[in-house]
Amino acid sequence: MDKVIELAERVISREPACREETRWIQRQVNRFAAAEGFRGRAETDRAIYERMYAKMPLPKDMVKIRYWRTGRHLPSGRREALMFAGAIGLDAEETQYFLQACMEKSDVVFEAPPEPGDVHEALYRSRISLMETMISEYIAQVPPSRIIQLNIPYERLAAYARHLYCIDALNASAVCLQGPKEQAEESHFSSMNYESEFLRVRRLLGEIPRQTMLRHIFLLGIPYLNRSIVDERLSGLGYLPLTEGHTGSGGAAVDDLVIGLLALYEECCRGREPLKCRQWMFERLRTLDQYLQDSGNEQYRFLYFRSLSTMAAYSGL
Repeated sequence: MDKVIELAERVISREPACREETRWIQRQVNRFAAAEGFRGRAETDRAIYERMYAKMPLPKDMVKIRYWRTGRHLPSGRREALMFAGAIGLDAEETQYFLQACMEKSDVVFEAPPEPGDVHEALYRSRISLMETMISEYIAQVPPSRIIQLNIPYERLAAYARHLYCIDALNASAVCLQGPKEQAEESHFSSMNYESEFLRVRRLLGEIPRQTMLRHIFLLGIPYLNRSIVDERLSGLGYLPLTEGHTGSGGAAVDDLVIGLLALYEECCRGREPLKCRQWMFERLRTLDQYLQDSGNEQYRFLYFRSLSTMAAYSGL
């Protein structure tokens, strides 16, 4: 059995019945209730709602508070997440953990590039600089043979970043399994329907889920990839770094899978040529994605996004 499948089976078999992040939320709510002297859960839920919305709740309003308190569900948006954090008395550090670990969001969201003098202007510039560095390094390591195969004018290579990224995402997925070489149909591959999403992530605008950013960091980094690079870039962009035992909102231990994959990559590819390392990684990613798809563990497919199937179908793959 391929080591990457053994890794996946091991990680999935150890998936916890309850997220540690869920237990953390429950502990914070219990601390709040004890500090306020509330006598029961209903009183606690009512107080949380009143502090969030400054009004008395209707019976139906209490349902979502109970779900949030127990960790069964989480607030759907950043605004309510911050209101909930404030209502149960989280401090700044705890609120950041709630956003990054429990909600899997970045610490700060930019709806538009900050104006000069804005409190977040310097932060935005530093994060944009990191993102552009990632893309520049990605473009710089594209092999000349691939540029020729894709019929890309070398002087316009940077303009094809989205296209190259989507091809790599396809080649890392079970959507297109045709061995270790790059797909011959690449020159006919259409990535236009991912243009707006790619640009939004590149500009760091709006809510960008942690797994989406992890996918970008991973694909843009191959073959020069290891855990320290991934951690540094996740942290630099405002996200929780890879963390053993961390699970996503759906309960999947994706971090443990990625950590294990990177360790296996270093073990098998240390000292090898970059092109050989790239080939090894894409072969294992396809094998892993196929296994996760076939076994019904879709929540672990950290490099897959729905547009891939549409793009592949359009290309006749």
